[in-house]
Amino acid sequence: MEMIMDCFFDNVFSELDRASLLARYKRRNLVEYLSTVIQACSHVEGHPQEACKSAIVSALNFHKTTRGQNGEVCLMGKYHNVLYVAARLAFDWKLEDAETVCWLLDDMFLCERTFDRLITGAIFGSRASGVIAGWKSDFDTREECLEAVEYFLRHATTGKKEYLVRKKSCRIVDVPMESYGRFTPATVAVQAIRPDVLLLLLQFGAEVYAEDDPCPLEALLRRLSECQEQVPPDLLTCRDVIMRTVAHVSVPHDAEHPYVAAYVSGMRLIPEDRTTSPATLKHLCRITIRKSMNQNCNLPFGIKELGIPDNLESFLNLEVD
Repeated sequence: MEMIMDCFFDNVFSELDRASLLARYKRRNLVEYLSTVIQACSHVEGHPQEACKSAIVSALNFHKTTRGQNGEVCLMGKYHNVLYVAARLAFDWKLEDAETVCWLLDDMFLCERTFDRLITGAIFGSRASGVIAGWKSDFDTREECLEAVEYFLRHATTGKKEYLVRKKSCRIVDVPMESYGRFTPATVAVQAIRPDVLLLLLQFGAEVYAEDDPCPLEALLRRLSECQEQVPPDLLTCRDVIMRTVAHVSVPHDAEHPYVAAYVSGMRLIPEDRTTSPATLKHLCRITIRKSMNQNCNLPFGIKELGIPDNLESFLNLEVD
């Protein structure tokens, strides 16, 4: 299988036009072709995971070689889009080799400095990304995009991956989205009022508060202030999810300040036990336990290993208040 894939990329793929993978349907055609080869080889060798890994490693080697031949600068076009063919293969075949998947994520970040193309579809839908960012997601529906985000977050967490952004290390879940004002994915999810995406990101340990950058909590307060007369149910769900991750939301002292005024009315919709009254001991314990688990890259899957009742698992995993 490895020899077949290497021959394909060296002798066939290398001869294709540079823009041959620009359109999503062309990337999909290549995914289907390689999947057919993987399926055929796995029938003979009996190891579909190994066959899938070989195809992805060959794609990664092609990207690495062409980048190296160009002075460590990615040629983009098909030379970079092949990474998203590999991403689709990994997702379709549910490749469980975390090292290979992390190598794929590293190469994406090396060239793009962001993971927009993996995350945008889950927030805005697979087609909307074409209008917003100029390319369409490689996953079919928003639901599938969300499944893909979970898949790659899981492997990045297993590999304990961190990426350098503005001289600060952060995990994939907090890498800013270049196409959306360099806001974090969780912040964009709040702005777009996507509670399912927000919940997934927070379950994997996404930061809710940041001192120097727009953050999910700030986006929530602004959103609540904008539509306090008739708050969308999904926005209230976003509020509830975020409140499961914070111990206290400070009430601003200078409510007349122009910057602060935009958030004051939204504060009225924050529960009292997060503002003027102390939070419950149970909630504070949840925050402390999750903080410790997140530091050790054990969120959210380490919760299952605690040996606690199902209702407490759901509580720790931010599924219930």
